[in-house]
Amino acid sequence: MTTDMMPESTLQAQMLRLRRFLSMYMPVTFLFGVAFLVLALIFRDIPTGISGAAIVLNGSILFYAMANVRQGNVQTAIAITSAGLLSGGLIIVLAQPFLFVTLMLTPLLVVILGLQYLTIENLKRLIAASGLCSLIALAVGQFWSQGMVASSLPDWFQDGLTIGSAGAAIVFIMMLLWHFSVLLNEMLSFLRTANRELETQQTKLIRTNEQLQQQLASERELLGLVSALETPVVSLADGILLAPIVGHIDTRRADTLRAHLLDAVYRYRTKMMILDITGVTTVDTSVAQALIMTIQGLRLLGCRVIISGISATVAMTLTHLGIDMHNIETVRSPEEALDRLKHNGTLERSPALANGNGRHHL
Repeated sequence: MTTDMMPESTLQAQMLRLRRFLSMYMPVTFLFGVAFLVLALIFRDIPTGISGAAIVLNGSILFYAMANVRQGNVQTAIAITSAGLLSGGLIIVLAQPFLFVTLMLTPLLVVILGLQYLTIENLKRLIAASGLCSLIALAVGQFWSQGMVASSLPDWFQDGLTIGSAGAAIVFIMMLLWHFSVLLNEMLSFLRTANRELETQQTKLIRTNEQLQQQLASERELLGLVSALETPVVSLADGILLAPIVGHIDTRRADTLRAHLLDAVYRYRTKMMILDITGVTTVDTSVAQALIMTIQGLRLLGCRVIISGISATVAMTLTHLGIDMHNIETVRSPEEALDRLKHNGTLERSPALANGNGRHHL
């Protein structure tokens, strides 16, 4: 798992494990380097001395990498460590080709180390470099067995050195695999926890959405009820309806009023509609235009329209606005409209009551 996919807490834990690994690996490296240098002095073997110097140099590189880890430069520390291991391995395999089996494991160790800390792009470069170093070690071991300088080590000692170094490399690889497995377990635990939290949040969001939908439905029902109650239609007689309009009329209410009245006239086959605007205290251009549009719509349905309850203030306002009312029939009150209908013989029978109270709510 690369660092560009880690949460901050996991990255801090990885840095701690990297410091521990380097703290353990660095003294072992110096120990091997000193051992090779001692063997070089004992057997007077130059290739072993070269290998010892390369291992000691690698230990120094690890020390520098440790300093970068303490400063939080994980990417730089891994790059330095990987470069030291690969370059040191190439020097050793050129000096002592019989160790090529061990040195072919070194790139694997480097890749396992990089898997835990490097970003994707850096990891790709590291895998390519490690693969190249493995091919070089294999080629040198197979086709250049003498190395740069002939070795004076006994064959039995070379075999023992090969086995020992291979064993050490395998131990370090197993340690890195263990570290990698710990990281994977931590990431899986983090993902499980995050998944449970997401499921909990999703459940809460679903419940909240259901509550909002219920609240929205209730508000819609309430708005419909308010719209119906603010524009009641009263049946005065067969085919005659009274619509008292009360309060301020804005654009929304004017549209609602017009829709309700048109629906009532169409549904009940109304012949006459009395619009009582006694409760309308203020009239402006938009209200007057909405009223005229409502009257025109009702007339298109074959309904006679009478306006009642025009106050002196409203009359002055309509006159000042220049609203043409000469084609609109007006009366002072709904009672006057009924009296006029009785004298004309239009009112044939007593008012027809709807729902037992003489009122339709639309």
